[in-house]
Amino acid sequence: MKNTNDEQADSFLDPQAPSLSAKQVKQRNAQLVKAANTFATAIAADALSARGELVTSIYERMQVEADLTWHEHAQLSVGICDIRTRDGLLRMLHDSPELRMQFQSHLIREVARAEQECIAPLATVYAGIAWLEGQTQVTRLAVDHALKLDPSYSLAQLLDIALRHDVPPSVWSSSLAAVSFDACLKGAA
Repeated sequence: MKNTNDEQADSFLDPQAPSLSAKQVKQRNAQLVKAANTFATAIAADALSARGELVTSIYERMQVEADLTWHEHAQLSVGICDIRTRDGLLRMLHDSPELRMQFQSHLIREVARAEQECIAPLATVYAGIAWLEGQTQVTRLAVDHALKLDPSYSLAQLLDIALRHDVPPSVWSSSLAAVSFDACLKGAA
């Protein structure tokens, strides 16, 4: 009998996941362009505030069980693809273990809907959360998936090295705890 985490990992990595219709791809892509442009404008005005606001928006939305709209999907994708925003989100999740499973559930669904260039970052954040939860096998599957799509994605490479050397998840947790949220947003992580 599979546990819930194994089932989530299987659906996360399921090559038979339903593909998007042309209309859905068009909607997704339009929202991605809009979200990327909005974020770029906000970054140019005040990078720290822009990243903080996007993390807060993603963090609050991901606590709701309902499926994400294309606009919300685009915000998540843009945020996760920005390293500093991604690290800020991971830092917040470090302090909120009760929300990690909910975030994993969303990430699994959104990986299946994501544009190719966003899949490795989304899968890697999923892996990071799984590792915080001590789900080493699930972490391995997600890291392998991310590296298959983007062998140069640095966080996936770091997680891969840690897993290959049997580094305990507590090291990941300690390193996240050692860096403040603001430091993550500023790029000090």
